[in-house]
Amino acid sequence: MAEQQPGPASDGTWQDLGGGSFVLASSAARALVNIGLVVGRERALLVDTGCGPRHATEILAAVRALTALPLLVVNTHAHWDHFFGNAAFRDAGTTTIWAHAAAARAMERTGESQRAEVAGVEPDMAAGRGPGTEIVLPTHLVQEVPVVLDLGGTVVELFTLGRGHTDGDLMVGAPGVLFAGDVLEEGAEPQFEDAHPQEWAAVLRRLGTMAARYPVMVPGHGRPVDAAFAAALAPVVQAHS
Repeated sequence: MAEQQPGPASDGTWQDLGGGSFVLASSAARALVNIGLVVGRERALLVDTGCGPRHATEILAAVRALTALPLLVVNTHAHWDHFFGNAAFRDAGTTTIWAHAAAARAMERTGESQRAEVAGVEPDMAAGRGPGTEIVLPTHLVQEVPVVLDLGGTVVELFTLGRGHTDGDLMVGAPGVLFAGDVLEEGAEPQFEDAHPQEWAAVLRRLGTMAARYPVMVPGHGRPVDAAFAAALAPVVQAHS
């Protein structure tokens, strides 16, 4: 999970990654999490929802500045800064939220206890009061078999490579771009609270072989990277096993 910064706000600028994929770039001092977006002809898919209703409202405004298409949501894992915005998106009309089955179980088990993590940036979410502060669980689950979604001319794949940063990490593969959640982290040390370092290192080594399929890899935090970065991160993670 990311360290808290003062105020979960985005400057609303999307970085175009090509092939209909974008990542939301926030001001360096305030960014908590990378938000991904894949836009097809008929639907758009949002990767992660931020850390509460204020953050999610800003994310939604940035999305709507780019596209008016119906939204699907994916949570890459069960840490607060990646799924605490789910309620705000549900309340805005999103009816489909995907996650790994293990992540959904973790959200249900630990969601309430994670509220304390956002006291400094989302006080209403921390207190569980007001609109958009409910812990909203995914509606659709990915197990071990990948799920393919057609957004209208743009196909994305939701898949897992096994346990790593958590036991419910979900990858989002778009044309030429992989949204990897916190399995990848750039500019800061990987976080190991509920990680499985040895298996995580194996996942990173597999990502290191995927350069041809995914020349761009988007970490949960930090700048987009490549397969070589993933491979180089493997021994760093392995050292914690």
